[in-house]
Amino acid sequence: MKNLPLELEIQNLADAKAKSLIYTRPLRATSYQLIWVSEGEAIFDIDFNEVTIKAGELLVIYIGQVYRMNTNVSFNGKKILFSDAFFKQTELDDSFQQVAELLNPDSPNQKVKLDIEKVEKIFSLAEAELKNEADNFQTQIVYGYLRTLLFEAERILEAGQPAVRYSLSDNLTRRFCNAVEKNFHTLKHTEFYMHMLNVCEKTLTRQLKNDIEITPKKYLIKRVVLEAKRMLASSDASVREISIDLGFDEVTNFNKYFILHTSFTPGAFRDNHRFNS
Repeated sequence: MKNLPLELEIQNLADAKAKSLIYTRPLRATSYQLIWVSEGEAIFDIDFNEVTIKAGELLVIYIGQVYRMNTNVSFNGKKILFSDAFFKQTELDDSFQQVAELLNPDSPNQKVKLDIEKVEKIFSLAEAELKNEADNFQTQIVYGYLRTLLFEAERILEAGQPAVRYSLSDNLTRRFCNAVEKNFHTLKHTEFYMHMLNVCEKTLTRQLKNDIEITPKKYLIKRVVLEAKRMLASSDASVREISIDLGFDEVTNFNKYFILHTSFTPGAFRDNHRFNS
């Protein structure tokens, strides 16, 4: 990503597709990527799940996710790369990151159908602004266009959802998921999260099972395993280095943990997710 003052870049999906031909492993997202398909169908593998994005649909790839693009299908569209700094602009942006269904860590990469003409107009305005000489207003103008796209998508996802989902203080499940995202590398026991959220195990377990059909312990395991998969697939870090990064005292303990929850050795999983250019 270019070192633009506003930390935002717009790319054509066709250009991104051409560049992806040179890679022999999934890429790890170092910025948020808003993907918009205007024609055809784009197929991505995101965190080891195939996702088809049809014309008129938008989704967001999160920072840290691993992905690759299917280069054998025909499509057109745009993507906006933007950093986490976007969500530090205002209290509204920070709140949006914490509660938006579009950015929900438990159900990522939700597709949203939007009006093609309206979205294309927003992209046209944003790209025209980025061609202007940078001044004191450009950052907020371009962020405004991005904010419009995110809010339009969230408006659709919000329809029919209970109001509690958009009140972080009342949404225990989302607060737990957000806390896990920040701390899972070093804190893998539910007791820490119970203390942080000031709830007992029974309450936390009941709420998660009701909302996302999983216990806190299993959610933590799922998140740690996902991170291990991401690192194995997208990096050259050794299994020992990955085990240390994820807070395991011994690489043998990590190996046993990974095999138990995936039925693969770390090395076999890595080999299965490398591919020819």
